[in-house]
Amino acid sequence: MITKELIFGFILGLVLAFIGTYLYVVAFTEFNLLRDFAILNGNGLVGKVITLGSLLTVALFLYLFYNKKDDWAKGVLASIIVLLILTFFI
Repeated sequence: MITKELIFGFILGLVLAFIGTYLYVVAFTEFNLLRDFAILNGNGLVGKVITLGSLLTVALFLYLFYNKKDDWAKGVLASIIVLLILTFFI
């Protein structure tokens, strides 16, 4: 059964992955994520950047799992799986 916590965990995982991706691009590259997306895509770096940005999402999953927030953690895990599939096709 899909609960409200599962959906919020999924959305939170996707938002945190986007924030992590943005922070990684701004801090460690000379690109701007929104402006230079075509350049990153042309060089084949989008999947790698999304993967590195998702490390914050993994940390959130572990935090929720160890604090017994199982439905939230399931939603975050679902977002990690969606991002995994997305990086295979980019």
